[in-house]
Amino acid sequence: MLRKHALVAAIVIAPTAAMAAEPSWDGAAELGTIFTSGNTDTQSINANFMAKRTGEVWDTTLKLEALTSEEDGVKSKEKYSALTQFDRNFTEHSYMAIVAQQERARFSGYTYQSTVSVNYGYRVLKNDTMELNLEAGPGYRRDKLKESDEIQEEAIGRLALSYDWQIREGVSFIENFTAEIGSDNSIYKSETGLQSQLSGSLASKLTYKVKHVEEVPEGTENTDTEFGVTLVYSF
Repeated sequence: MLRKHALVAAIVIAPTAAMAAEPSWDGAAELGTIFTSGNTDTQSINANFMAKRTGEVWDTTLKLEALTSEEDGVKSKEKYSALTQFDRNFTEHSYMAIVAQQERARFSGYTYQSTVSVNYGYRVLKNDTMELNLEAGPGYRRDKLKESDEIQEEAIGRLALSYDWQIREGVSFIENFTAEIGSDNSIYKSETGLQSQLSGSLASKLTYKVKHVEEVPEGTENTDTEFGVTLVYSF
């Protein structure tokens, strides 16, 4: 009889434990209007997608961005970017981050700009209202100039900071900063955002982005800024 009860308990508990150990997915899709200044001054349509898989050992993050606009039937802005990050968790606070990203911006003077890096990450804060992550490590950059098709390659050092603060229920502040520092060129990116829940999974988001490139092709500016107002659907 005891064996029978133990068998029944095992059958009930095992699937429950397996489900608890399964990785979880969450993410968000954004759509909205952005006003930009820098290499172009125009009104643009912006779409973003982010998905994150959280597991016991590995976390996976995918980010996709598209920005496009037209003036009098002529395309004046076009930018696409993709980022993939794999985090190998060692402890509750420390992890290794493998990051690969590429950006294709039509009016930047580059056909593409891409980097890959391996970083040590540390979760400085992680509680119910705040999360602060720091990352640092070596990497490699490969850029292609649009006019000459010249390939520029160099080793870089990557620094990154991500901060998320839930100010109150339904309202959160985010700050993401990266620095890709090389001997020939360095790129700095900042994203500041404020997100407010509207209803259920729908929220509004204000975003201000800055990208500064120290050495740029002739005829382009070093700094691009974007200010956006988007609707966010979380899943």
